[in-house]
Amino acid sequence: MIKHTLSALVLSLLSTAALATDTAQIAHGKTLFNSGAQPIACAVCHTLQDAGATGAIGPDLNEIKPDAERLRKTMMEGVGVMPSFAAMDEADREAIIAYVVQASQ
Repeated sequence: MIKHTLSALVLSLLSTAALATDTAQIAHGKTLFNSGAQPIACAVCHTLQDAGATGAIGPDLNEIKPDAERLRKTMMEGVGVMPSFAAMDEADREAIIAYVVQASQ
């Protein structure tokens, strides 16, 4: 009984820690999307309602609802006039990806 209760407590704490990490990552991704991404902030070109972004050069992310893999590939390789973000710190790239996936769904 004690072992089962302890296991449940550990799982609960791990879930809470993961949620806090996800929340921080999403917030960081939103900041990068709006103004910190390099070579250019995503909001300059893309529309994303949650970010208050109304860019008209790239696709409207609310409409296309990209998944993480699509975003990752596009950020690494670039597409059309969008440059590659391969030189960007991986954690920052992943934060933007997590944010856009969450905000566009």
